[in-house]
Amino acid sequence: MFCPCPDNNACDLLFHSNYVHDYNKIDFSCTSKTYFKPKLFKCKKCKLIFSEIAKNISENKKYYVEDLTDVEDKDYIQEINFKTKYFKQLFNKISSCLNTNSTVLEIGSYYGVLGNIVKQHVKKYIGLELSKHACQYAKKNYNLNFISETIKSFSKNNYQFDVIIMTDVIEHFDNPFETMSLIEKSLNPGGILIFTTYNMDSIFPKLMGKKYHWIMPYHLYYFSNFTLKNLCNKYNFEIFKIKNDTRLVSYNYLIYKLGLIFPSLGFIFKFLARLKFLQKSTIRVNLLDLNIYFAKKKTF
Repeated sequence: MFCPCPDNNACDLLFHSNYVHDYNKIDFSCTSKTYFKPKLFKCKKCKLIFSEIAKNISENKKYYVEDLTDVEDKDYIQEINFKTKYFKQLFNKISSCLNTNSTVLEIGSYYGVLGNIVKQHVKKYIGLELSKHACQYAKKNYNLNFISETIKSFSKNNYQFDVIIMTDVIEHFDNPFETMSLIEKSLNPGGILIFTTYNMDSIFPKLMGKKYHWIMPYHLYYFSNFTLKNLCNKYNFEIFKIKNDTRLVSYNYLIYKLGLIFPSLGFIFKFLARLKFLQKSTIRVNLLDLNIYFAKKKTF
C-alpha cells in the first residue's frame, strides 16, 4: 500500500481490521448507521493516516459522489435544534475572521444550519453541498444560496472568496491534496480557511487505538496537527490558530451513538434511553480530540 499523497510514499499498516466486507458495496448514502472498522495505514514519510477505502474511492469516484448526492440524514434533522446551539457556539469562535464585507463559501454545508447563522453577518454566502435532500432543506427552511456541485466543478467559475469554511468535511475528501489546491485558488490573497476535524495525535485517539469512534468507513483520512500543517504549507496556507471544539448534542443522540459504537452494551443504552427526564438535555462532549483550524493564504 502506498500513500495517496503526491509523493506516493510507502506505508505501514497502523490498524488491522478483522471485518470482512465488500468495500465496493458500501452505501455512502447513509453516513450514520455503520461502524465497522476499516484498515488504516500510515505513511512512512509524511505521516498521513488513511483508510484502505481511500484507494477504492479514488478508483470509483463517480459512484462515491453519486452516493453522497443521495444522502438523506433524518437523524440530523431531528437534531437541528441542538445543531443550531453547537453552530452558534462555533460561530462565536470564528466570528473574528468575518465581517459585513466578507464573501464566504462553505464547502459541505449540509442542511444549512451554520450557513443560516453566517449569512446574517457577511456580505455574501454560498454553500456547496452534494446531498440533494440537504440542499432542498436549506433552501426551503433558510432561503440559502446552495449549489449542488463538487468544489472541482464549482472552481471552474473562478470565483474567489474572503473566507472558506468546512466543518467535519476534510476527512471525507476522496483527494484532499487536489481539494486543497482548488481551495487555494478559490481564496482571495490573504483569505482565511477555517475547518474542523479530529486530531489523531491527541490523547483520546491514542488511548482508544483501533476502537476510536471516529474510525469509520465514511472517514477516508485521519489527520494530526503535524500532517495538517504539512498539507496546508504544501498548498500555500499557514495555520495560524488552533482552537478546541466542544460539541453540543442531545441526550437521546448521544445514547443512540453510544449504542452503535458499543453494541455489546446495547441493553444498558436501551435502559438509559427510557429516562425521559434527561431526553431534552443538551450534553457537552469534549474529549480534547476535535479542533478548529484557522489557516491563512500566504501572499508573496
